[in-house]
Amino acid sequence: MTKYIAVLITCFIANSQLVASQITINNHSDKDSTTAKNKIKLIQDYDSDNSLTWYQMITDIPRDDYLFFRNNITASKVSTFVGLAALTGALMRYDKPGYKYEKGLYHNSFLFRNTSNVLVFWGDGPSHYILSGLFAAYGFIEQDPTALKTASNIIEAELSAGLLVQILKRITGRESPAGSDKTLGDWKFFPSIKEYQKDQPKYYSFPSGHMAAATAVLTVIANDYPQYTWIRPVGYCALGLLGVSLVSQGMHWYSDLPLGFFIGYSIGNIVAPETDVIKGKDNSEAHKIIIAPSLGYNNIGFNVAYTF
Repeated sequence: MTKYIAVLITCFIANSQLVASQITINNHSDKDSTTAKNKIKLIQDYDSDNSLTWYQMITDIPRDDYLFFRNNITASKVSTFVGLAALTGALMRYDKPGYKYEKGLYHNSFLFRNTSNVLVFWGDGPSHYILSGLFAAYGFIEQDPTALKTASNIIEAELSAGLLVQILKRITGRESPAGSDKTLGDWKFFPSIKEYQKDQPKYYSFPSGHMAAATAVLTVIANDYPQYTWIRPVGYCALGLLGVSLVSQGMHWYSDLPLGFFIGYSIGNIVAPETDVIKGKDNSEAHKIIIAPSLGYNNIGFNVAYTF
């Protein structure tokens, strides 16, 4: 981990300022000219506020988490949290049979087991540091400011989402499937730091940190490279498989996943806002995410639907 952060620091020092994009607009009327100038100013302000420094990915974490609470603790978000609570509660009904079924697949299927191991690895922190290092190396070699920005954003999103998740884990204290004999996993609210560190599987289940971090990283990359429209659908399919893999290995219950996904998605959009939104376009209707449980004969899971 240290060597990857060292690579990032070297790259960010060498490329601490991004070059603002040059924008040319043909004016056809005073009204169009005023609108165009406002859009130019909006983009330039964004570029100025987000000039890279090597320490930005650390110092922006408090701001990111503050914005998460400010943006979500509002009257307009009540329906969102009601939906999250309903989905989490619905999945709790199937946590135990779902874990039992996925655990059987993990132990009895060579393909499923190895695929699960790969997916869980790529949902973990060290793999995100590797990915960030690759973006940083490419950005440094090719003098690509977008790649350098993405490298920084990946680390920032990973750590910002991780901090939120750790706070919630240490509040809820839910047992993971591997460390629980309860039907739904016992909840031991506000466990002591000593007890938590001594036996983490007894307390770390809710919400899923893997899901939050992986979703945050995916959102950052998709927002930084909006021209590659395949990133989101492919990425969300991978997140669904990651969720199944986490359950199969006894790391999480299915009901741990929705809140983890929501945290990651929110943080990713704070760290790297969508480009079209920055340019003054409203994409609220163009992009929608729907999470729903998936129930079938002898199987359980959840579906993530993305419309664009």
